Amino acid sequence: HLDKRHRDLLKALPYELRVRIVLPILRQKALQLDSSQETSLLLDAIGDMCVAEPPDTQQGEQEEPSSIELTGAAGFISRKSEHMLTSALRCLSLRSLIVSLNRAPAGERQQSAIDDLLHHLRLQSRRLETLA
Repeated sequence: HLDKRHRDLLKALPYELRVRIVLPILRQKALQLDSSQETSLLLDAIGDMCVAEPPDTQQGEQEEPSSIELTGAAGFISRKSEHMLTSALRCLSLRSLIVSLNRAPAGERQQSAIDDLLHHLRLQSRRLETLA
């Protein structure tokens, strides 16, 4: 599980930014469980609804900003903090990654997309268990 510092950092992130950080790791783990097109489409739906473009990104610009701006008084998250958070997230189980998104305040459509993915992966997991 995440330590308090990483939990607080994740909690302070706007939902779209949290998804942008968690989704690539979630995608990798989910596709290891079930590499079907349906799983990929469900993950894409979460990304399409939730992931905002990084700030100050212009067309053709390859360089990412050195820090990611957060809304309100939260300030900034440095590359180092983002890297440390990403490393910690990679150690989480698939279920814990989904829960980390589920606990975030999200709109109804985003919540529905996450619930659809969770339901689909549960069915796939049960299917695999019956085959074993």
